[in-house]
Amino acid sequence: MQTYSQDVLNASHTMLAYPAFLAGYRTVNEAMNDHLFSDYISAFIDQDVFAPVDIDLDDYKSKLLSHFANPDVSDPLARLCFDGASKLPAFVLPTLREQLAKNGDVHRLAFLIAAYGHYLTVNKDDKRVAYEVDEPHLRPEDWSKINSHDVISFLSISPFAAARLHTYSHFVAMYKSYRTQIAQLGILFLIKQMAYHRLAMRTAVQAS
Repeated sequence: MQTYSQDVLNASHTMLAYPAFLAGYRTVNEAMNDHLFSDYISAFIDQDVFAPVDIDLDDYKSKLLSHFANPDVSDPLARLCFDGASKLPAFVLPTLREQLAKNGDVHRLAFLIAAYGHYLTVNKDDKRVAYEVDEPHLRPEDWSKINSHDVISFLSISPFAAARLHTYSHFVAMYKSYRTQIAQLGILFLIKQMAYHRLAMRTAVQAS
């Protein structure tokens, strides 16, 4: 049985892997030494993950972010991107389903799903560097949906079937918007937009 720490470690790795790889980074520490990505993961842990009451979340988060930024123990992002069809249902979809059930904020999770869909289809990162996708558990019918011109069909691939993501209209709209923006503007543009949004929210709270 996995511990909370292992769950958050795996979820954070998965949240980071596809956006950071598409942005042109190749190791976890490279990405995490970019404040945009460290802020993105920090916000995921703070706002999206449900922590047990006996966990000191600030202390755990600080240790995790420090670990991710350490070049001596850094993982290749390509390895973390491998077999997303198994990793997302195990590490990310439980959090997404909890947030959807309580009508919570799902914009980071929608962004991650959009980044994964983009990663599977384009085979080039935002710097135009080619890569190969390795997804041993996707079926031929999944690939038909992945390569469809209708990006919403991606939400019905077999790894996502139990979550029924296509039935949540606000999530679908958010995901579709992110897919379009990633294709047109790139990952870093959206990561910056999310950072600006968080800063504006903090400023508004401090001013109130």
